[in-house]
Amino acid sequence: FSKKWLNECRRVLKDDGAIWVIGSYHNIFRVGQILMDLGYWILNDVIWHKTNPMPNFRGTRFQNATETLIWAKKSSDQKKYCFNYHSMKHLNDEKQIQNVWHVPLCTGGERLKINGKKAHSTQKPEQLLYRVINSTSEPNDIVLDPFMGSGTTAAVAKKLRRNYIGFELEKKYVQIAEQRLSDIPESLCSDELLTTKTKR
Repeated sequence: FSKKWLNECRRVLKDDGAIWVIGSYHNIFRVGQILMDLGYWILNDVIWHKTNPMPNFRGTRFQNATETLIWAKKSSDQKKYCFNYHSMKHLNDEKQIQNVWHVPLCTGGERLKINGKKAHSTQKPEQLLYRVINSTSEPNDIVLDPFMGSGTTAAVAKKLRRNYIGFELEKKYVQIAEQRLSDIPESLCSDELLTTKTKR
């Protein structure tokens, strides 16, 4: 399954584009191997350190406080790809941002709920997607999310004035994402948004 969708992403990826894949220890190593087998060239791995991880109630293993993001370009021959180095450095007190990102899980008002329950079990925090989209795309670029879920990628893309395409099989999540996107006023759509100082 992963080979199929990653191959399709590579087919539609622009020659100067890039891909980000996020996963837990359950699948990210397999995904990394598939990326390389398909011809992608890995630029960075980024460790998302969840500053407020879920506890391991059974106490049988270490608490899972990280996920891994893989940033890759289409091939090793690809000469150009977008990396807004200075923009990201500016957000970090003029210091290079390291590949360990300290970002809390999605909580509070940002967490979408229906009847008091989480609308989506793995909703990603907007700050995480902000770093991904802002660092490796430009306004009016197209951002594709083949597993859109609650629409975080599309919501951040819209706020950052990127175009977006999302796929989602679950109708309830499609409705949630559509509502979420329609609730974003044009006044919130600017690349000056979400500029909270990052932690190194």
